[in-house]
Amino acid sequence: MAELNQIEEFERFPLRYAYEFLSNKGFKEKAEEIKQSKDSYKSYTSTLKRGKIIAILENNNLLEDFIDKYWPLGKTEKGRSQIKSDKRIHEEFLGSDKTEEEIEEERIEETSFAYENDLRDYLSSNLSIIEKNLKLCIDKDGKEGVEYSVDDANKKIDILAIDKNKVPVVIELKVSRGYERVIGQCLYYKNRIKQLFGTPKVRIIIIAREITSQLQIATEDLHDVELYEYKLSVKLEKIMNRGI
Repeated sequence: MAELNQIEEFERFPLRYAYEFLSNKGFKEKAEEIKQSKDSYKSYTSTLKRGKIIAILENNNLLEDFIDKYWPLGKTEKGRSQIKSDKRIHEEFLGSDKTEEEIEEERIEETSFAYENDLRDYLSSNLSIIEKNLKLCIDKDGKEGVEYSVDDANKKIDILAIDKNKVPVVIELKVSRGYERVIGQCLYYKNRIKQLFGTPKVRIIIIAREITSQLQIATEDLHDVELYEYKLSVKLEKIMNRGI
């Protein structure tokens, strides 16, 4: 078994220890089958093996145990992104029913965590850009409305704000396109906030680089839902001159 200081150096989900872990948990044949597998998908081989193992670990509630023991990076945002990517390759290999647009959206989001965090942090500190008098929510326990957790599954609202009429506002960010499926997620958040805050009304704001026509149609009759597209600009500030 690797020492912890060695394990922490792993950038990717460590296959060697995953095989060992599976074997010790009663999945020796499955571990050997994956190890010897020649399966590939779009030139992915090791990634596909990781995806297969992650599926077994998740289905048997063992993933967090493995991460705790062998792969601390898996607890970070970077690690979670890698897990999501490995799972996507495995799902596509199995014949996922996701559309090409949905798959492309996931690929973009997987490589855009830092950017999405920057966008979230900027907007949460400058909510007046979205709407005048909009303020970041702070609940009765003092918890701020950035990455606001709403249930035991740790589902999180990107930004939870309060408008000038004291109505909670669920703000969901998408770094690329806002597809129609996001409205289901937001409606869940909306009703959870109603339950948690004991309020009869909650608004929804969805912000994306591009709002799809499908999302526009899906929200047509939802009067408490607003859609925004963001535009970026770059400002350069010269720091110093250097001699030629």
